Amino acid sequence: MRKRSILGFAIMAAGAAGLLSPAFVSNAEILDDSSVGITYALDEYVSNLEIKEVKEEDVAEEEEQEPTCKYPEFEGKCLAYVEEAVNVRKEPDENSERVGSLPVHGIALVVEKGDTWTKIESGITMGYVRNDYLLFGDTAGAYAEETCPKVAKVNTTTLYVRAGQDESSDCLTMIPEGESYEVVPKDDDVDGWTYIKVDSDIEGYVSSEYVDISYGFSHAISVAEEEEIRRKEEEAERARLAEMTSTKRQEVVNYALQFVGNPYVYGGTSLTNGTDCSGFTMSVYAHFGYGLPRTAEAQMQGLTNVDLNSIQPGDLLFYRGKDGSIGHVTMYIGGGQVVHASSSTTGIIISNVGYRTPCAAARIIWD
Repeated sequence: MRKRSILGFAIMAAGAAGLLSPAFVSNAEILDDSSVGITYALDEYVSNLEIKEVKEEDVAEEEEQEPTCKYPEFEGKCLAYVEEAVNVRKEPDENSERVGSLPVHGIALVVEKGDTWTKIESGITMGYVRNDYLLFGDTAGAYAEETCPKVAKVNTTTLYVRAGQDESSDCLTMIPEGESYEVVPKDDDVDGWTYIKVDSDIEGYVSSEYVDISYGFSHAISVAEEEEIRRKEEEAERARLAEMTSTKRQEVVNYALQFVGNPYVYGGTSLTNGTDCSGFTMSVYAHFGYGLPRTAEAQMQGLTNVDLNSIQPGDLLFYRGKDGSIGHVTMYIGGGQVVHASSSTTGIIISNVGYRTPCAAARIIWD
């Protein structure tokens, strides 16, 4: 009994020694000494555990090093790859009921991606769009980075647009809360400042703290929203018409509005092929027999000024440029809006009257 206990102790000791000092053991040693065989078996067991642990660590490291998506903000999303808009259908079928539309640069959540159709959710619209008209994930991100402009939306009551990246730099103009402007990348950009294009005449820096930067994405518009937009446009048009006190002013404004969407060309005077801001106002009024000077500054000096609080449709609004001279002109169309040849990016557009701070107004048609 004592002999057996001593042998057991020796085996345990040998095993412990094996745990502390694993060593290669030949087959001959295993055959010649049973206690060494036990030590070898224990060594092998411990070695296997160690190898397993290393392998698990390696796998964890590999998982951590696996490449993630380059554009995580587009993960699970898609972007409309169209020139104007693509219909959103109730079912994955071309003949299915239309529930809305996803405009150019429209973004949506991917609900369910199929081989031909994808179910998307955008705004309050949910439905199906053909995959031919969509870009997904990193592909959408790369496309957006390459082609989609970024916009800066003002998040403070009044924001100064400055000539330089410094609070002591000259103020070029002031822009109001809620308005959005094109972001123009600059090689010398520094943190805390964003360079924006206000219109063809004014570009400058704004404090990044007071703007929200985003891509100029749109959401899908449901059929109900489309109808609401049409209704509001009709109401605005009726209000604008009611505001008009002169048939001639009405004719001038209506004539000017038909050129919205046409290109801006510096030095141009063609309402169809391209014009700049003063060329636009000059050419519109020329159609009705009024001769206006060629430049914005000359128009302001050559016309009768009116108070900015008393403007009527057809009146011209003027804005100062970087050097303090008059550099831009728009036409008031009523309803708190102006039409103008804005920039080479936007062409002839309609803007809110306060999209930029005017310094003067002038009237051509008097009652």
